[in-house]
Amino acid sequence: MSQDKISAFLDGNSLVWYHEDSKNLIIGNSEGLLKIFNVNEPDLEPVSIDINENLTALAAHGNTLALTCTSGNLEQVSLETNQSKGSVYRSELPLRDVIFINEGKRILSGGDDNKLVILDVETQSNPNIISLPDQLLNLSYNHTGEILALSLANGNIQLYSVINEVPSLIHTINNALPTKIHTSLEKIDYNDEHRDELVSTKTLWSSNGTHLVLPSSNNTIKVYDRSDWSETKEFTIEGSIWDFALVEPFLVVLKENRVQVLDYTSKRIVADKSFDLEGNLALNVAVNEGDVYIGTSGGEVISFKGLLERSSEPQPSKSNGISSLFLDEAEEDSNDEAEDTDALLRDSDDEPEPKRPNENGYRLHQEDSMVIDEEEEDFTERRKRHKPNGFIPPRHIPTQVPVEDLKPYSPGSTPWGGLENNQSSSTDRRYLFMNSIGYVWAVKNIADSESTNQQSITVSFFDRSVHKDYHFVDYFQYDLCSINDKGTLLAYSGHKDKKSTDNAKIYYRNHDSEQESWERKIPLLKEEYLTSVSITSSAQSTGDATIVVGTNFGYLRFFNHYGVCINIMKTTPVVSLISSSASVLFAINQLTNGVYTYSIIDVNLDYKYIQQDVLLPLKKPTNQDIPLIKGTFFNEFNDPCLVGGADDTLLVLQAWREPGNSKWTPLMNCHSIVTEDGNNSNKKNWKCWPLGLYKDQLSCLILKNNKQYPAFPLPLPIELEIKLPIQIREKSQKNPEEIFLRSLTMGKLVSEALNDDNHNEEQDEIMERLTQYSMMFDRSLLKMFGEACKETRLNKALSIAKMIKTDKALAAAAKISERMQFMTLATKIGKLREELVSLSDEEE
Repeated sequence: MSQDKISAFLDGNSLVWYHEDSKNLIIGNSEGLLKIFNVNEPDLEPVSIDINENLTALAAHGNTLALTCTSGNLEQVSLETNQSKGSVYRSELPLRDVIFINEGKRILSGGDDNKLVILDVETQSNPNIISLPDQLLNLSYNHTGEILALSLANGNIQLYSVINEVPSLIHTINNALPTKIHTSLEKIDYNDEHRDELVSTKTLWSSNGTHLVLPSSNNTIKVYDRSDWSETKEFTIEGSIWDFALVEPFLVVLKENRVQVLDYTSKRIVADKSFDLEGNLALNVAVNEGDVYIGTSGGEVISFKGLLERSSEPQPSKSNGISSLFLDEAEEDSNDEAEDTDALLRDSDDEPEPKRPNENGYRLHQEDSMVIDEEEEDFTERRKRHKPNGFIPPRHIPTQVPVEDLKPYSPGSTPWGGLENNQSSSTDRRYLFMNSIGYVWAVKNIADSESTNQQSITVSFFDRSVHKDYHFVDYFQYDLCSINDKGTLLAYSGHKDKKSTDNAKIYYRNHDSEQESWERKIPLLKEEYLTSVSITSSAQSTGDATIVVGTNFGYLRFFNHYGVCINIMKTTPVVSLISSSASVLFAINQLTNGVYTYSIIDVNLDYKYIQQDVLLPLKKPTNQDIPLIKGTFFNEFNDPCLVGGADDTLLVLQAWREPGNSKWTPLMNCHSIVTEDGNNSNKKNWKCWPLGLYKDQLSCLILKNNKQYPAFPLPLPIELEIKLPIQIREKSQKNPEEIFLRSLTMGKLVSEALNDDNHNEEQDEIMERLTQYSMMFDRSLLKMFGEACKETRLNKALSIAKMIKTDKALAAAAKISERMQFMTLATKIGKLREELVSLSDEEE
């Protein structure tokens, strides 16, 4: 380890930033110049770029650099052309910090005007602005959880979720930081007048996003757990903290004239180096692997080569995949769980099962409090005890492996790499599940080979007033999911390990409490794996929610809310499963290549088939980038809905309560609606991502820029009015024929719910909606009748009049005929009225 000086500038305030993508050291100076150094070739001349004076902060992502200064300018610099792009935003007061979020798609900045500015990197226009209760001092971003931490002048930290286009406040940690007010408005004199602005108020996130690290007002550095924002750890630092960096397992702390390196596991100081700046002060610290760089108020930069090289102290094991930053807590938890598991085995009458995955030194989940053991014997163990002259009742009836390899599927899920991440990103992410309640997404580190067996999972909600987002580190690579209004169900399908028969597992936890969490294995045959899982929309008064697990061999297993297997069935290979609030299961199965069927099972009626193996009008897209199913869900009356990827059309299943009479009705072509039938050139590449159907509105996400899948940030859900695809729309004009057919279709759907025992409490609402559809029905027919009369198509007008079902509407049609002097038509309508009245009298 050696100490060197980089004479980047003769004077001025120099801030350092290590650029991970290019492996270059970026030094910005307050005199209006920026230099880029190749740390691997120190003899090369640095690249110089002119920037705004009085620099306050800099950040980089990919080939873009963002800078802020006391003049209030947010400046962008291209690292491809090594030229400034100029200011992209201007504030009346100084900006103090800047950061990139959402894979570099957005820039966030703020400062003395109590505002958070959110700017889209591509459009660079119409920034979103959020008002803050005080001056913004610093920003830090948790890329695994899409969470932003804002340091405010009053000492509070505000936590925002930035998964959506408009950030939402999720929590505030009060009085966590030293209070600090920036008074510098032009040049910053750290050596004298503005020395108090050096006190650190920034926050940092652990690499897995589970902990927030920050300096407190009493010269300590505290660690907060993201799950409940409780303080979990504290480091005592002698003297004021001016800056710090987190490079696990090290904490680098910068003070007035020295830099210290602490080990998280032992909390001991493993390196302590002082330096003399001849009257100047240290400003900030940047870390490049083992090297530490320090910006100063005198223009130069101090570097300590190899300062973070590991000392001779024993290294904590990383084999369990947990960051050594919190290894002591993790080991304590794993020991507790091992004792609990041993106790369970001692109390059980069954013979001990093979060594469980959680005996490798880590918990099944950081949030687990209860583990339910597998109650069924392992199939391979049964095979070992099989004798030639003995007979063992088969647990499974062997079935033929499907011709086509089914991919595990959850509604709203996206593939890895399908979110169009920035190529320079070290992480990959995907949505595991999405519906009108919320969404579950996973993030994994693709740059760190040691982290390939773990991912961070976050459960988010569109309405955060009902539930708070939560997350955990997943060591089993869950790839299937389902959520309802009570909890989350996750599963590892075993698709990657089809030769193994004991890898598949499911995990459930309540949204608001982890006390009822449980996990259990699912027995499989060779080449079998899970393809879909589902949980009923909500618990009924008659019992708790039901969990369903399906496989590519067609096995359906049903579990109660607490993980007890309550039934098992055999069907054809399962493609998708969804469950309604009435415990009605809608299953899509594969009959053969490209041929699919559906079944409807009433779980509450002893698993009775209401519809069984009915051919499904689902076509596999020719484009492999387009999913087979874009959305599958129930409407508010438990009618199954489906949006296929090939035709992008919303279908609803009618008359499914009557065996043998179900029929699919197209309610809208999603692509036509969002693109206005291609008539709007600005929307020709837009796409629709369906979430749910409520009344006449499709809840969905609009995907712009020709994207196939929702990305980050997630656009806010919108509602589209359904329009049956019966003819090309003529701009914004309403088509009475479409309104007639829509009111007829939706009226039938609603009327079917009248006979459903699950909607007894909604009878008044149902009758009100039926009245509305009846009025729509009559108005649309009268408008069609009038148009036919204008066109002198009297036979068409009469055919329309015959569809009118109320005397009031028929009387209106007769008046239209008389007004247009079609007396013969008026006479015929009069006879229709007489027949209608006569029919009504007979019914009475």
